[in-house]
Amino acid sequence: MGRRNIEMLEEIALEYKPFLMGKRFMTDAQLSERLGISRRTLQDFRDRGIIPFYRLDGKILYEEKDIAEYLSSIYIPKY
Repeated sequence: MGRRNIEMLEEIALEYKPFLMGKRFMTDAQLSERLGISRRTLQDFRDRGIIPFYRLDGKILYEEKDIAEYLSSIYIPKY
């Protein structure tokens, strides 16, 4: 992951409008596609408590802000 993914999340922010509590969310499928990782990897991240998520009627949602914060926390700049 890294800078490219942060830029992708910024792009996503322009495309998605808030729909719950004034916050923007992505589905499991949307996030895995945007990050270029499998849905199974996202499930592993959830199981290990790496990324926060919401479960509504069996559907997994990720708050955009939480994902952006996580990506920023693991970003390692070039030297």
